[in-house]
Amino acid sequence: MNTPPPAQPAYILHARPYRDSSLILELFTPNHGRIGCVARGARRDKQRRQQALQPFTPLLVTLLGAGSLKTLGPVENVGVPLWLKGRAVYGGLYANELMVRLLPEGEAHIGLFATYQRLLQELSDLGGTDSAELEGPLRSFELQLLAELGSCPPLDYCVQSQGVVSEAGSYRLELEVGFVPVHRQGATALREWEFFGSELLGILRAKESGKWPAEVLGPAKRLTRILLRTLLGEKPLQSRELFKQVYGK
Repeated sequence: MNTPPPAQPAYILHARPYRDSSLILELFTPNHGRIGCVARGARRDKQRRQQALQPFTPLLVTLLGAGSLKTLGPVENVGVPLWLKGRAVYGGLYANELMVRLLPEGEAHIGLFATYQRLLQELSDLGGTDSAELEGPLRSFELQLLAELGSCPPLDYCVQSQGVVSEAGSYRLELEVGFVPVHRQGATALREWEFFGSELLGILRAKESGKWPAEVLGPAKRLTRILLRTLLGEKPLQSRELFKQVYGK
């Protein structure tokens, strides 16, 4: 008799209808990263099954089958569902969409799983009315995602000097290379891909501590937008477009 595979922690990133009564789910797990499965009969058994299959809810799932598209076995809620409110909902949807778009299937992301859990908890603690409250938690998540994808250069490393960036220096981000010094004359404004050393070091300290001073949020958002844009291409994020439709920005 075959032993069923062990249950594993998971969150639902995305769901779409499949055939007459089922769903195809994109799950995020620590040991297998993003993984797809079929939840058979989930749309028919609404009261029992569909209530359990909600985003932002910590689950324990069993995945059956040997192919790349698994079949969802027993599902258990293993924590209190995190009810995100207002703008925080779109922050959660944004994080989910980034992982669906960018994470390869089947690769372990234990560190990112912990960061995602922390993000959801922080979003659930927000009042849901102030967009500024979302910025720090989302930057922490984006930077961890980019780091695990190998798409974020060390923020404190100067490629030219092969040492720590200077607080007083200015640096340009070069993809596939890292941060290189920029020699600026006078008070000329920074270009999009340029950063003060103090900004880069501030972003690194904020990421490590989870505390985001207001003066660091702008440069951090500019940095993550640049790096994510190179990975996402021209196709817009649906969660970002939906946020603009609802809140007008």
